[in-house]
Amino acid sequence: MSFLNSLSGPWDYTPPTVDQVRLSEQDIRDAQIPVRPSQFIETTMMMPNPHTRQLENFSFAERRYLREIYDIQAPRVLLMCGRQVEKSTTLGNKTLSYACLIPHFRILYVSPSSQQTKEFSKTRLKEPLETCPDLKTWFPMHLTDNVFEKKAINRSEIKLRYAFLNADRCRGLSADLICMDEFQDLLLDNIPVIEEAASHSPFKWFIYSGTPKSLDNSIQVYWDAYSTQNEWAVPCDRHGLPNNPGSWHWNILGERNIGIKGLSCDRCGEVIRPDHPLARWVKTGNPNPKFDIFEGFRIPQLMVPWLEWSNILTKYNQYPRAKFYNEVLGASFDSGQRPLMQGDVQACCDGEFSFKPDKLKEFMTKLRGKQVYAGIDWGQDSNNSYTIIMIGAYIDGFFRIVFAHRFTGAEAEPKEQISKIKKLLAAFEVSRVGVDYGGGYWPNDELLRLYGSQRVVRYQYSTPKTIVNYDSAKGRFLIHRSEVMSAIFNAIKRRSVFRFPKWSEFGSPYGADMLAIFSEYNERTRMTEYKKSPNTTDDSFHALLLCFMASMIDNPRPDILVPSAKIDRELDKD
Repeated sequence: MSFLNSLSGPWDYTPPTVDQVRLSEQDIRDAQIPVRPSQFIETTMMMPNPHTRQLENFSFAERRYLREIYDIQAPRVLLMCGRQVEKSTTLGNKTLSYACLIPHFRILYVSPSSQQTKEFSKTRLKEPLETCPDLKTWFPMHLTDNVFEKKAINRSEIKLRYAFLNADRCRGLSADLICMDEFQDLLLDNIPVIEEAASHSPFKWFIYSGTPKSLDNSIQVYWDAYSTQNEWAVPCDRHGLPNNPGSWHWNILGERNIGIKGLSCDRCGEVIRPDHPLARWVKTGNPNPKFDIFEGFRIPQLMVPWLEWSNILTKYNQYPRAKFYNEVLGASFDSGQRPLMQGDVQACCDGEFSFKPDKLKEFMTKLRGKQVYAGIDWGQDSNNSYTIIMIGAYIDGFFRIVFAHRFTGAEAEPKEQISKIKKLLAAFEVSRVGVDYGGGYWPNDELLRLYGSQRVVRYQYSTPKTIVNYDSAKGRFLIHRSEVMSAIFNAIKRRSVFRFPKWSEFGSPYGADMLAIFSEYNERTRMTEYKKSPNTTDDSFHALLLCFMASMIDNPRPDILVPSAKIDRELDKD
């Protein structure tokens, strides 16, 4: 009999007192939990039977592979899943079980969009709370109960947020467990900001969940570099000795296991069962996970019992290869494309121009009487982000980057940055400065006080209905990230707009930043999105973009970008 049933009947349920379910941090870390999340869910969660349409208790009978995922107590868990494998259901159930079992426990759920967060709140939290009497008692209506926040009787709370282009909605929150859903669509720069919510927690638990895309995507890089890479191993006992499982052939589920009749052994081709009594999770990555290593699990559609095999075969024959790998196998496929190749950037480099002081001094004579512009992309205080300044002007028909600098070491301190930036703006007699609105509140304020809003122009990536839209209330330009980045990429590829210094000086780090960006198609927004490869930087490209956008105030370039052009795609509001 479970802990909950020992207290009362399932339909006449009185919640236990706080003392009855109080769990210390040491209890949890030592695996001395009176009720495990899987046991709690089996007792309290009701789900409709697909055949009778009647509510029945949640069962792990056909989901044996999920029990370990529910109960694992690793600080960081990574779920790399195909579609329709109960990924969101698992997140919702774990969230509810932790909120009920651990008093004063704070949970933060984050997805890339408002729509996804609201859908999760409605279907994975609200629906169970309305249909499961036991759970309903834990979350009475007189406590906080809305789309973005829910509070339990033991004072545990669940907060739900979204972070598309920035993570501002997650700032200032505190959490013991952070669940990041659709992790593949979260911008890498937002992850440290979201994780900061757990900085003061004694638990510091994280769950990263999503469906992989390209090999450059965050979820794949985390899986390869930091994960234990747990795979569901299914035996074929036709090989080796009958009573010696160690001699059998064990299948790690993938494309070679797709047979006409069903899941097949990749050695003999005969049908195998993913629910074989001895099937189990096996670590194929780091065998000794530490605090900073993810306990990773891959869940393909091939192992779930509720998907008909004929449907799998149809997808195999009709889906594009990348889509089949992502959504069915739960595996990455190298479908991401680079908007810029090295040859594109090198072709814009002028071998006669150098950043070296003597050459720069000689070149600066050409700047006399010309309007000079600067772009500043502020660093985000992480190992993979730097403040970059680029200075450019129209010379000989090209927009030339005449100076660039990355602030590292002692220069990374905000006061040092501002001091040097002031000297550079004065030395080059810069007319306008394009700055990153979201990344530098204090330094932007310093520059605005010194130079005024006519010279310091603030830009923020967003999803406006036009490519560029001025927000008069906050004194900033909202620019459509994908559209404006595409325009700059195309201008570089045309090789007739920009000129950079010689490649031997510009290539590292500035050219490398541009080459770190890759593109992926987002089916939700029906648009191409640009991201940077994990463990790389792209700050130089954004500094170039801001510099060029500032120049367009005085020198419109409708051949490159039409600011008033409308975006006719349907987007989620961020």
